[in-house]
Amino acid sequence: MKSLWKRFLHFLTSARVAIFLLLFLAIACTIGTLLPQNQNQEVYLKLFGKLGTRIIHIFSLYDVYHAPWFQFLLIFLGINLIACSLDHLPKTLRLSRYQEKRNIDKKFFQNLSFSEHFVCGISLEKAKQSLISLFQKEFSNLQVVTNPKFSLHAQKGTISYFGPYIIHTGILIILIGGLISSLFGFSGMMFIPEGQISNTIFLQGKRHHQRYKLPFSLKCEKFIIEYYPNGMPKEYLSKVTVIDGKKTIKKDITVNDPLDYKGLRFYQATYGVAPEPTLTLEVINRETNKHFLVTVPFNQSVSLPDSNGYVKLVKAFPEFMNAGIAFQLEVSENGRPEQTWVFEKFPNFDAMHRKGKYIFRLKDYSRYTGLQVKKDLGVWIIWGGCIILVLGLMISFFIIPQRIWLHLAPHPKGCEIWLGGTSVKRKALFRQTFQDWILKIKEVLPCGT
Repeated sequence: MKSLWKRFLHFLTSARVAIFLLLFLAIACTIGTLLPQNQNQEVYLKLFGKLGTRIIHIFSLYDVYHAPWFQFLLIFLGINLIACSLDHLPKTLRLSRYQEKRNIDKKFFQNLSFSEHFVCGISLEKAKQSLISLFQKEFSNLQVVTNPKFSLHAQKGTISYFGPYIIHTGILIILIGGLISSLFGFSGMMFIPEGQISNTIFLQGKRHHQRYKLPFSLKCEKFIIEYYPNGMPKEYLSKVTVIDGKKTIKKDITVNDPLDYKGLRFYQATYGVAPEPTLTLEVINRETNKHFLVTVPFNQSVSLPDSNGYVKLVKAFPEFMNAGIAFQLEVSENGRPEQTWVFEKFPNFDAMHRKGKYIFRLKDYSRYTGLQVKKDLGVWIIWGGCIILVLGLMISFFIIPQRIWLHLAPHPKGCEIWLGGTSVKRKALFRQTFQDWILKIKEVLPCGT
């Protein structure tokens, strides 16, 4: 039983396990980025066929970031990081603490990574004071031993030993933020026709059949779209009003400028013809060539300019036989109703296909705005984790843990000095630091090697 427990602990603290978990998470995030998320089944059938769609649904790849297996990976990686950190903590604490060397002699300095020997033509007492003054400027925790022999010990940069723990803490906070977003966040859509109010979000993914009611409402005051000369949309925005009790907030939502309110973010995602649109028609009298603008609500008869007939919108088609947006009208001239069509892409369709007193051209129509709504409770936690992660990386890479020993003894010419130093990482950079110490000693003392 004890052996089994040790194997389990070894498994938890294994770096290989951490690498595999990070690899799986990277693959999962790649899938979540490249594979369209939260789409209808028809979309997946069209893209991947029956077998591909079945695999997508078995592994919940249509909503990767809320899938149970993705949450398990986050939790397991967090446990692995904690176990690894606790397993290596005693060794790190030993490295960071100074353990006084009882036998600081010539052999001790020879065994250090870096060492140097000096002979100085100055008395022992004067050398002591100069060396203490020099190293007090370099190290705040200088330790001086005078019995039985004079020696110095100092260290700095010990926080670098804890750099990996700061990095682990940052990663763990990021994982916690991701888990909170996965468990309690959601993504959905709001569809608001111009001039109407809504507080209903249609949740996407495995919960696409659910509706979420907001504690406040949004009103689409106006949807505005601009086109390039070739007819492609150039820019579109929604003028919305947030209605929260007696409080109202007006905001223009564009593709790159979302609305943030009460922990929710509203993105401009899509648009389309309103379910029961209102048309603005240009009416031209063939006989007099006079032009009029007429507003036609859905399924309501509107009198023509001479009051001797009416026009009525009976059907709206967001896509009609690959011809784009189309509207079917009922037109009555001299008491005889007939059907005609107006198209967004073909403004002269009515003039070319119907002979009557009036020509109808489509000028505008009411639309709905489609807003993507996201609730991401862990986003600020993730940002905090990223800051801590970067701080840990800076500490690990730019702060060198340095430890120095100096021993001073009498010599016929004055005194002799043994200087030694160690660094457990970035030894090439520490070599230069050690050479700088040697030069500083030679500047304050008349020494030779």
